[in-house]
Amino acid sequence: MRRVTRVSAVLRTVILRSLILLARVPGTAAVVSAAVLGGLINVAVAAPPFTADEPAYESQNPAAGQPQAMVSGQGRFESIEGALARYRALTLEYRWPPIVPTATLRLGDIDPVVADIRNRLILLGDLQAGIAPAEPWRFDEALQAALVRFQRRHGLEADGLWGRRSRAALEVSPGLRYRQLQRNRERLDQFEVQRGAANTYVVVNIPAFEMRYFEAGKPVLQMRAIVGKLKARTPLLVSQIDSLELNPDWNVPSGIAYRDIVPSMEQSPDVLHSKGLELVVGHGAAMRSLPLSELDFEHLYRGPQPQQRFWQAPGPSNPLGQLKFNFPNPYLVYMHGTPSAGLFSKPTRNFSSGCIRIEYPDKLAKRLFGLAGGDQGAASVSRLEREIASGKNRVLSLPVPVPVYTTYWTAWLDDEGQLQFRDDLYGHDSDAEQHVSVTQQVRIAGP
Repeated sequence: MRRVTRVSAVLRTVILRSLILLARVPGTAAVVSAAVLGGLINVAVAAPPFTADEPAYESQNPAAGQPQAMVSGQGRFESIEGALARYRALTLEYRWPPIVPTATLRLGDIDPVVADIRNRLILLGDLQAGIAPAEPWRFDEALQAALVRFQRRHGLEADGLWGRRSRAALEVSPGLRYRQLQRNRERLDQFEVQRGAANTYVVVNIPAFEMRYFEAGKPVLQMRAIVGKLKARTPLLVSQIDSLELNPDWNVPSGIAYRDIVPSMEQSPDVLHSKGLELVVGHGAAMRSLPLSELDFEHLYRGPQPQQRFWQAPGPSNPLGQLKFNFPNPYLVYMHGTPSAGLFSKPTRNFSSGCIRIEYPDKLAKRLFGLAGGDQGAASVSRLEREIASGKNRVLSLPVPVPVYTTYWTAWLDDEGQLQFRDDLYGHDSDAEQHVSVTQQVRIAGP
């Protein structure tokens, strides 16, 4: 069965590519467009039929019959329920076959698949329906702007180029998006219960690589974040930021030492110096630096105290930056700055060993220390600024502890009502999908 499926997929691709070549022959465009865009060739791989009379994805003017759950053609929703209604209707009314693979397409290119891309973007609300373009296969300015909007909503690089990642995101069926919305609505409801009456808090959304800070229930800070890689995932937790370490030193955790540093030392003995690290023993005033010749793996993070460990002094190259936000948790993770600011420009930012790096730690610190308001808040912020400028390692308690939440939302409505989707970074959505029964999956077609 698996071999037949592979052969069918290859054959389908060959046929589709042949049709595209045929489409360049004068007089055949209309027939080929109907075949490629109507799903006639792709019918075997269309979305699972939720009803027996589900029509094929074949509308040449999808705006004419598209379900109405969005705010007046702006691609915005008033609630998650509105988005669910929209995607449920799309699932019932349209098949969503794979899109014909092409080379990268950009503004001005001409290709039959452009008409398919345009129709899907109209259905999803990223492109306003209007008068049909004179050249439906041309990648025009309106399509480029719609593609950029779609890319931003899906956490992709918003370059306006049609490539592999954009195609993969646009190929996700409305049925799968519907179930993704359902799962995330449950997570959002759980978060509201968890948050309770707290209206001043910090929330990190791991799949969005984003940190937001709320005061009086309103977002006042939003910045990009870097979270844990797959082998060192940022945990889901609830805690309170209770102190801030200024100009922190870095005691390298044993997990990072043995996973990332010790193997490198086998390749290059000079790796500690190149990373700005020292081999030390003891703590506080009793801490002393050791020459590498005294490295003893029997006592490196092991055995009775004092143990050997790797350590980095405060400074511009310290991976924690100038500020470290402490909150009690069993995972020993925290939030901090970083000297590697260039990483924040990347659309996917899972580079850390579990801790959370934030783009503008100074802005968050000033907000947290200014919570008292008035002269007291201003005095706290002034003291914070002086202490940071001194370059000395200090720990300051927050005037008021602030709740912090790490969350896992792969679908949500932003502040403007735009529906946002993100990749399932750690596979939590996939794990949940595997536990959804067939009965639950077909409820979408119910009353």
